[in-house]
Amino acid sequence: MKKDGHTDVASSRRMCKMIIEDANDILDALPRDSETALPTWWTNKLAKVSAYINGARDYLVYSDSPMEEPREEMDENDDDENEMDETENEDQITVGDYTTRHFDICPSAQELYSDISSKTDMVHLVVESMMLQDMLFKLEKQAIAMDNADEDMVEKAQHYADMIMSLAREMGLEEEHSYVEDVHMAKIKELAMEDEDDMLPPSAKMVMHAS
Repeated sequence: MKKDGHTDVASSRRMCKMIIEDANDILDALPRDSETALPTWWTNKLAKVSAYINGARDYLVYSDSPMEEPREEMDENDDDENEMDETENEDQITVGDYTTRHFDICPSAQELYSDISSKTDMVHLVVESMMLQDMLFKLEKQAIAMDNADEDMVEKAQHYADMIMSLAREMGLEEEHSYVEDVHMAKIKELAMEDEDDMLPPSAKMVMHAS
């Protein structure tokens, strides 16, 4: 660790290699039978790690200046909840040891997950779904703030949405999660289309509007 609180690239590469080795060990050790039940505490840990790895990847891959200023920094204890003020926290949902960070953008998700225990007992899937929705909603907030969404953002958001809907099917709650595609993916795609329109020459815009 350097004096400015940053870790050098070599150390980060070593940690990434360790993560890859650990992930391969886990894949090799997982039962071949997909029906085998795994402990909830273990799957919750895996879901949390997945979210953190996605966040670390996003910072380097999607940040304009990843080596200068992070968009969002986690404190030393990885306590994301401390970054929310009291007003935002009122709109968030807690299940187990996970509290959402971006559910304030989706009243439908708040309503569904505030009473999710009465709809399913698959807690590990619930937590994983909440984490994925947090990442989707965060992307949507970024797109709204920038007033556009590029192709990479749409592709990434769709990947999250597909995983959320896959979990929803496993929980038997696919219809209840319709807001994922109908509201949030629709908004991101709408912003992407507006961005494409802005890049067209005036003559092309006139033809499109005339048609």
